[in-house]
Amino acid sequence: MLTNRALDKIRADRPAFGLSIGLNDPIVPELFARSGIDWLWIDDQHGTLDRAGILRTIQVATPYGVTPIVRVASNDFFRIGRSLDAGALGVIVPMVNSAEEAEQAVFAARYPPRGGRSRGGARLVMLGEDYFETANDNLLVAVQIETPEAVERAGAIAAVDGIDCLMLGPADLALGLDVAPGSEEHEAAIVHVLEQATAAGKVGGMPCGTVEDGMRWAEEGFKLIHCGSEFGMLRAGIRHVQDALGIAPA
Repeated sequence: MLTNRALDKIRADRPAFGLSIGLNDPIVPELFARSGIDWLWIDDQHGTLDRAGILRTIQVATPYGVTPIVRVASNDFFRIGRSLDAGALGVIVPMVNSAEEAEQAVFAARYPPRGGRSRGGARLVMLGEDYFETANDNLLVAVQIETPEAVERAGAIAAVDGIDCLMLGPADLALGLDVAPGSEEHEAAIVHVLEQATAAGKVGGMPCGTVEDGMRWAEEGFKLIHCGSEFGMLRAGIRHVQDALGIAPA
């Protein structure tokens, strides 16, 4: 049977913590998957991963029980289906601004009669002989709330059948609101999205730059959280070396 550690945790009302991968390197997902983290955010929108890199990342990570979730580049039927056919156990769909757009994402991610996903994918049998019978109940579908319009419509988006999570896009939301990240207006919008998700029986998700921020948002009630990326960790490590040696960046 298909198992999804992240989805199981949020269904049990527990936070699922993840790490983000955007660089096209096979060692990073192996390191992250072996860490015991719940899930991986595999970034097809802003990362440098190509199609082969996404497949390789999923293949490397899956044997360790971590849940691979692809943030697809767009709300596109074929991109969503292709990521799931590669073995992703969920998708995060960016820039969803209405219930209609959320329904499009669900249609692409769920098999009939709950959607329109095409049945295929050469490696899906490796996820369980009953994959096609269990996938609809065991794949996570999250949509990103990243604009003022999406915040206003968060209740209607959360009410769409087949959506599991409203994932914030805090950086783009701050741009859209024309406010500083962490400002009172910004945080009020974030809390509103969480409240709307909770009221609809769904969960809120939050991408965070650090584990400390991730734990803070978990305490606020968010359940699907990534708490850092390999790129951020590299930058932090380099800054530590710079500070220790008293050198400035080139």
